[in-house]
Amino acid sequence: MKKVLMLDGVNLSINDLKEILQGNLDVVVEIQDHVKNHILQSRNTVDMIVQKKIPIYGISTGFGKFKEIYIPHQEMVDLQKNLIISHASCVGEPLKPHIVLVMMILRLNCLIRGFSGVRMSLIESLQQAINKKIIPKVPCQGSVGASGDLAPLSHLALGLMGIGEIWNDGQYIAADMALKMHNFEPLEFMEKEGLAMNNGTQMMAAINLETLMRSQYVMNAADLALGLTSYALQTNYHFLKNYSISDNKSKNIVFNLIGEQWTDQIKTNPKSIQTAFTTHQIIRQSIQENLRILEREINSTSDNPIIDNEQQSAKSGGNFHGEYMGMLADNMCIALQRLCIFSERRQERLVNSEIGDCGLPMFLTAKGGLLNGYMIPQYTSAALVSENKVLSHPSCIDTVPTSANIEDHVSMGAYSARKGLQIIQNAEYIIAIELMCAAQGLEFAKIQLPPKIQSCLKYIRSIIPDVKTQDIFMNQYIEIMAKNIRDGHINHLMEELQLL
Repeated sequence: MKKVLMLDGVNLSINDLKEILQGNLDVVVEIQDHVKNHILQSRNTVDMIVQKKIPIYGISTGFGKFKEIYIPHQEMVDLQKNLIISHASCVGEPLKPHIVLVMMILRLNCLIRGFSGVRMSLIESLQQAINKKIIPKVPCQGSVGASGDLAPLSHLALGLMGIGEIWNDGQYIAADMALKMHNFEPLEFMEKEGLAMNNGTQMMAAINLETLMRSQYVMNAADLALGLTSYALQTNYHFLKNYSISDNKSKNIVFNLIGEQWTDQIKTNPKSIQTAFTTHQIIRQSIQENLRILEREINSTSDNPIIDNEQQSAKSGGNFHGEYMGMLADNMCIALQRLCIFSERRQERLVNSEIGDCGLPMFLTAKGGLLNGYMIPQYTSAALVSENKVLSHPSCIDTVPTSANIEDHVSMGAYSARKGLQIIQNAEYIIAIELMCAAQGLEFAKIQLPPKIQSCLKYIRSIIPDVKTQDIFMNQYIEIMAKNIRDGHINHLMEELQLL
């Protein structure tokens, strides 16, 4: 049964888009009736501006440096067409189809708010394209996040005009052919409508939505890994005793996991465990705050100019700028990298018996020398953490002026978002490796395992074999464990065990 997504321009959430972000494109969008009157009023205002020959940016003038050039009425439609064709200048690999579909839904959600001056027929055509899964090819590089994602959104609009390529049955085909196959009339933009299609932050927002959704799963899996690792390393939990009831979710998860079965140890905990409870909580709070900002963004008007129905005018501003999305993405990159650094250091404690004092064998194998155990997966984590150090450098601290210095400050938020996707993928692998190492460590540990830890170990062993007396093809199993995190299966396990 297809998921029906009701749009009203105000109440769209990450949960509404979760299935699409996970690759399930089987969705139908519908538009709430009550928004239609505002859309019509907005279009009437644009028609009035055109009829009165009022010079308004992007409606009756050129763009950027050409904003002082008045465009005659008979050329205004060509103005919008030329805008889309000329601005579709991205390069590189195409965005994944599910990201482009989310971009289309986000743009529709913005347009139905009634501040963009588009015709109802354009709204209905975009809705139809979404429902028929007419997904244009959008290369990922070329947005500086100034007028939002100007170039990527132009590619989106271009495909619906019948130019470029459209995703069809696992491959891209000529856009004009795809539109005919779907009995879809190519878009023709009237005054303001081309600008309304390409002025916005929807590429940044769509990518950030996926990163944040996956971050929630990674965060919970990291807390589980922290609990399993700390128990395998026979952590002295005495420092946590005053936090048995706490608003720190990471501490609560570990308490719930170990129950009352702990004994005080004389040993001193490494900082990668003792301070992880606080650090994990800070990262969790960052994810939640960024989600709040992002959901506000996807229910806002990201366009320029904005149509003011009360004053019957159009007002230019910075509503399309990508600073919000860029700073959010860079913040997430830094937060996720901290999560990864802590995890890799705990992995070192598990595999290196020379720095541990809990009796685990070197590299978690019973036949060291003949077998290598978890020697090299820790290399993998180290390599990914090092990659993340470069990827975590904020893009939004940079700016390169564009459009003959009219856009003298740009956000560079598009790359902030794109590198966030790479970091979250690295994080999934790193936390997956820790879960695998922790499970092996628990099997070697000469301690009684609490029931919930036993359940976690049983789950991990159902998908990952042990390496006590054999070496295994690590890549295959790291991918399996990472997919279990990414698809929410680890999250589901934690819910079943009442850890969340």
